[in-house]
Amino acid sequence: MKIGLCIEMALNKLPFEERLRQAAALGFRHVEMWFVDGSFKGAPGELATLAARHGVTITNTVIGSPNGRVGGGLTNPANRTQWIERARMSIDFTRQAGIPAAIVCTGDTVPGMTEAALRESVVEGLKETARLAEKEGVTLLLEPLNTVRDHKGYWCDGSDKAADLCRAVGSPRMKMLFDCYHMQIMEGDLTGHIRRNLDVIGHFHAAGHPGRHELWLGETNYPFLVRQIEDMGYTGVFGLEYAPTLEHTESLRRTLEHLKT
Repeated sequence: MKIGLCIEMALNKLPFEERLRQAAALGFRHVEMWFVDGSFKGAPGELATLAARHGVTITNTVIGSPNGRVGGGLTNPANRTQWIERARMSIDFTRQAGIPAAIVCTGDTVPGMTEAALRESVVEGLKETARLAEKEGVTLLLEPLNTVRDHKGYWCDGSDKAADLCRAVGSPRMKMLFDCYHMQIMEGDLTGHIRRNLDVIGHFHAAGHPGRHELWLGETNYPFLVRQIEDMGYTGVFGLEYAPTLEHTESLRRTLEHLKT
């Protein structure tokens, strides 16, 4: 299994390039970031140069915020122009930086809209975004999130729901990001949901629950889960996206060792 690291939650007190250097020194060859106009300040070519310098692949960026405050979201059709402008900018940067994927969040439920209308708006927005991604050779990663602890009001709150949306879009550039932390809270039965939807899963995230901290602190048996995912034939990246409680490099070293048990 290729283990990746989100450098927006771990090593995040360091300057951006130092995060890349530290991640590489710990043995990570795959890292991920959030907004293209966020913690990294520079042009896409500069980002590509930094990644190459430190021998890491940046696996993905993020287009908009979960609640839609950045980018407008997909649930409200009134925000479509704002969303597409944000998506076009983010996808273009992602492609120029040599990054293969970008995370998509749906936005929150909209008061007064029915479930059917919300789904229609999201599918239409995803199809339009997927056409942009197809032209640029970038894969979209739709992420369902938990609405119990971290993202109250978020619309796409389950992996089956997200998988259905991916299939409705029908693009080879439309995949799901399966976040084990979020889906443990919302669904449980992680291996069952993963096996059922592996055909549309393009990336994983992991954190311990409760707390969103180190993987060994929570109720999820991650060494077992990783072996199960490997046995299912997944060959992509399994990304660590958690807030360390220990000194960050020590936490990451222990997490990598934990996953080998």
